[in-house]
Amino acid sequence: MSILTVLSDAVTPAALYHELAAASDVAFLLESAEGDARLARYSIIGIEPRLVVAFQDRRVTVCDLHRQTERQTQTDDPLRFLCEILEREQAQVADQMPTLPPMLPFKGGFVGYLGYGATACLAGIPIQTAIPYAAPDGCFGLYDTFVVFDHLYRKLHIVSYGGEAIVEQIYERVCRRTPLPPLRDATASLRSRDVFADAETSLDDAAFGALVERCRAYITAGEVFQIVPSRRFSRRISATPFTVYRSLVALNPSPYAYCLKFGRFTGTPGFTYVGSSPETFVTVRQGSITLRALAGTRPRGETPEEDEALARALCADEKELAEHRMLVDLARNDVGRVAQVGTVATGEVARLVRYTHVMHLATDVTGQLRPGLTAFDVIRSCFPRGTVTGAPKIRAMELLATLEPERRGLYAGMVGYVDFAGQADSAIAIRSALMQDGIAHINAGAGVVFDSQPQLEAEETRNKARSVLTALYLAEQQTLPPTRHSTHEGPSAPV
Repeated sequence: MSILTVLSDAVTPAALYHELAAASDVAFLLESAEGDARLARYSIIGIEPRLVVAFQDRRVTVCDLHRQTERQTQTDDPLRFLCEILEREQAQVADQMPTLPPMLPFKGGFVGYLGYGATACLAGIPIQTAIPYAAPDGCFGLYDTFVVFDHLYRKLHIVSYGGEAIVEQIYERVCRRTPLPPLRDATASLRSRDVFADAETSLDDAAFGALVERCRAYITAGEVFQIVPSRRFSRRISATPFTVYRSLVALNPSPYAYCLKFGRFTGTPGFTYVGSSPETFVTVRQGSITLRALAGTRPRGETPEEDEALARALCADEKELAEHRMLVDLARNDVGRVAQVGTVATGEVARLVRYTHVMHLATDVTGQLRPGLTAFDVIRSCFPRGTVTGAPKIRAMELLATLEPERRGLYAGMVGYVDFAGQADSAIAIRSALMQDGIAHINAGAGVVFDSQPQLEAEETRNKARSVLTALYLAEQQTLPPTRHSTHEGPSAPV
């Protein structure tokens, strides 16, 4: 193993990712633009993973990018498949890990996503045949070379289990990186822009309203207490995926920001998945499990007074509070299946958290991991999260498979990592866009309960998709000639 630590005052995560990912078919950037100090402290970049493991239905493709080989097999349990690979790798690097700086949140390992379609294997839930885009149900890179920015101490750690030569190559690219132009401020043009005007949708407002009524019928019949239908918004995009990522993080700072680049190695056209998610899927660190339930939504107000009024209304809304408590109970059940008896705890219930376009009610649920279990067992127990399905979870998922017209793809799954130390951190795949062949796909859902109103639930999906669609528009403005503003009073100065 080789580690090089330098000051990070002359480089940003965005600029370095832009430089490194340009020469790598598979790469990632994980960071945080908002949240507590633990989340916001680090940015992590990975390039050129040694292996890439992709799942589609029950077919597994394992690509060794270093040896340029590929093999396919079958599995009924993709998480067990990943766990077995990671355990083999852990045995090979165990003697090197003590040399890593102890504060690093990521020690090398799997980084990627598990899309909602993985429920077919993990929970035996039938899923639709219609597929909106060509991306695997799950895809993870095994990274043994990575870069960690520590924003608290303004340091950059370059780490490679492959040796000193690789670290030196990355350091040279740090030194010669191409400057990344700043994003231009196009917020003035956003005020009058209907970001939905250019978007196609899998269900228009009327069709989504009818879907909400069908959900309410199942609730009235006592089959479920709540169900979370979703719809997809798609539009052509001329900007690069990374410009979209930068725009999204600027517009919608959230605890989890990610840019996952996957090339054409899996037989797909290649795609990039970017997101700025407010919601923890699950975190496992030193045996402690943490997940966050977000349920209850309002748009942000145009003025401080309106914003405060909306916040008070949300915190006093019995429908939203009942829905939130139900999903907190579901989260406690998910954690309880893998936690030591008596360790499951709930933090402050239904506290208000604000993001750029929406506000939510949030509750953290924690527990201590049972001996003999791994982070993959925790992911299995919690996947998918009840906040994107409904409750009871299994029946809600069965109904969604018949109600929604197409597969969800990556939406409502998880994005994150499980590292060589057995630690995991991940976000629910929401407020995200998959970009492939010049088209961006965004999904958003709404929690339906007995007294839901179809038009309000349709509007909730728009509120949730708006930040991503706005980021697409902002990213495209970066390709236009800059607008020049003169400060000269009176006639324009000659040019």
